[in-house]
Amino acid sequence: MQRRYILKRRARLGLPARAEDESAFALNVVVLYQDPLTLYWATELWDRVGELIGSGGVCRSSWRISDLAHPDLFAEAVQAAAKAHILVVSFRDTGMLPRSLCEWVDAWMPHRSSTGGALVGLIGMPPQPSALCGHAYTYLQAVARRARLDFLPHERKLPDELSSLAGPAKIIPTARPAIASQAS
Repeated sequence: MQRRYILKRRARLGLPARAEDESAFALNVVVLYQDPLTLYWATELWDRVGELIGSGGVCRSSWRISDLAHPDLFAEAVQAAAKAHILVVSFRDTGMLPRSLCEWVDAWMPHRSSTGGALVGLIGMPPQPSALCGHAYTYLQAVARRARLDFLPHERKLPDELSSLAGPAKIIPTARPAIASQAS
């Protein structure tokens, strides 16, 4: 009964339903995104990965960062992250991290059931970064290290005008190299 209620709430919020039994999947992926543009980045990445490995045996769950304010969705996202093989976090680096993102990390970190996997950071950088930008990269790198996850960052340059976010042609990847962090 409660599972059906959560799935109905997810549908009203525009969120995809999740598989009933995640333990049956070989690969569990959790995607956390900020807005339609950052969801597009995550979906684009996942589509490319899907072409390489196929979609069989893969369970992908997605949450919008702002939806973590709902206690049921927050708990579900924390539980999924604790069991996930791959965590994809896609958001804009505006100098301040979304509070619910940090709360989500703090909640799943102590309950992480495995020591392997990866944290993929898709970080949107403004065209004119402020002195506060760059904190997102450092934060996600530290999270990956503490959780013993490989860190796979990818920074993307945000469009000059926020009103032009509709098309992917305006998205320009930056040249910062990916650095894998290993647990020490």
